[in-house]
Amino acid sequence: MRTTMADHTYDLVPYESAAFPQTHPDRLATMARLFGIDAPPVARCRVLELGAGTGGNLIPMAYGLPDARFVGIDLSAAHVADGAQAIEALGLTNVTLKQMSITDVGPELGEFDYIVCHGVYSWVPAPVRDAVLTIFRRMLAPNGVAYVSYNTYPGWHVRGTIRDLARYHASLFEEPAQKIGQARAVLDFLAKSTSADDPFGALLKLEVDLIAKQHDSYFFHEHLEEVNQPFYFHEVAEQVSAKELQYLADADFSTMLATNFPPAVTETLRRLAKDVIRMEQYMDFLRKRSFRASLLVHREQTLRRALGPSSVQSLYVLSSAATDPGLDVRGAKAAQFRSRDGAGMSTPHPITKAAMVLLAEAWPEAIAFDDLVARARARLAPKGAASPAPDAAARAEDARILGADLLTAYGGRIVDLRTTPVRARRGVSGRPAASPVARREARRGARVTSQRHESIELDDLQRHLVPILDGTRDRAAVVEHVVDLAVNGPLVIRRHGEPVKDRGVLRGALEPRVGEALASLAASALLVD
Repeated sequence: MRTTMADHTYDLVPYESAAFPQTHPDRLATMARLFGIDAPPVARCRVLELGAGTGGNLIPMAYGLPDARFVGIDLSAAHVADGAQAIEALGLTNVTLKQMSITDVGPELGEFDYIVCHGVYSWVPAPVRDAVLTIFRRMLAPNGVAYVSYNTYPGWHVRGTIRDLARYHASLFEEPAQKIGQARAVLDFLAKSTSADDPFGALLKLEVDLIAKQHDSYFFHEHLEEVNQPFYFHEVAEQVSAKELQYLADADFSTMLATNFPPAVTETLRRLAKDVIRMEQYMDFLRKRSFRASLLVHREQTLRRALGPSSVQSLYVLSSAATDPGLDVRGAKAAQFRSRDGAGMSTPHPITKAAMVLLAEAWPEAIAFDDLVARARARLAPKGAASPAPDAAARAEDARILGADLLTAYGGRIVDLRTTPVRARRGVSGRPAASPVARREARRGARVTSQRHESIELDDLQRHLVPILDGTRDRAAVVEHVVDLAVNGPLVIRRHGEPVKDRGVLRGALEPRVGEALASLAASALLVD
């Protein structure tokens, strides 16, 4: 979404539209709840996305929240047409995409509980940025939450050098494909010509290596477009304040924790920073941060900055973190838990150990905090014994310990917190089904959206598997369909380097692999009831 002379480039090079989990209204509501704001209920919320592209972010939300209402705007006719086609194909009636400029958005669209503006603010001129914040102020519900992302200094000082070189060289060429190819070539030249012994050269090489992995559409619109304005965080905070809004939190809670630094650094930060804005800015300098996603609320809202165990007690909890199968949850020995992405935590508390085991067993389903406390207390009871008596004081102490540990685990990305359950199926049913959204996405590419609103990369077998998971086939029929795909060519199974076509051999090879693929899809929250 842009409103500059380069608008047409979004028709020439359509932006790859995908789900961004940090923009989901439940994430915004959860952060609001943590900091003391009773945000609108997510199940029936009203969501506006500024710069919605083809709806890759908004459409999965609309499927997952059928009683909510979603409106997306984008200036690109190609984006809106593609998104409208997807909405019609999926039969969704609660989401609309409109082709219009951000500067033309007015009160006729109504009031919204959550407003999302991802990948726009740094990439448009000042008048459009002003319009974004004006929309937040005028069209956001009194207790609503707005999301805005932008590039930040100091991290973008290095990336700015790379962008300057890429744009300078690309200006010699006319066609977008030429610009992309030539810009990548000159950056590759930069990386090979820079000494890794030079600290600045090492930073440049690291950034160029990251860019090499980016999709062409992202690279083009991030590094070759006319406008890309990074900011220091405090500058955005001042712009927000001028519109009678205030900073609520970062969309990623873990980035707000000064405790992630060594103790001496944390102590110095607390002495230097007299408010949350200064603390966040100092941490940006220490982390060389290059991108932010900030949550905003109306200035009139009173925030509770001091978080504690009670902050999580009205929420749902989910976690895939696993531990030693032989763990003694009742013992005093500390247990290690590690998430699927490698993050880890240690706890000696029996109530927390029991709760984490229960969460791993329930994954990808979520458990309400009060229910989690009750079930963890029951798990700690000696085998054969009745559940613990309803001792109010003992239960309150368990809730306090578990609440504190879960808040720490949330900061370490070990657990996730939500205001609503996740509509994902635990395990694989007799007739496995993926969502219509994921099935359609798999027919178009390797990235699909999970029920947790995460973008999941499918392997080759999964990409052929997901489109057929409509709940009409049992496992044997699923295997047989995949065998057909391998016999007829779309899916290639090789043995000793040669394609296998014998149905019996294929069936024997594919049956266990399909089982593993289905289990992996379930663990990624891609299966539904």
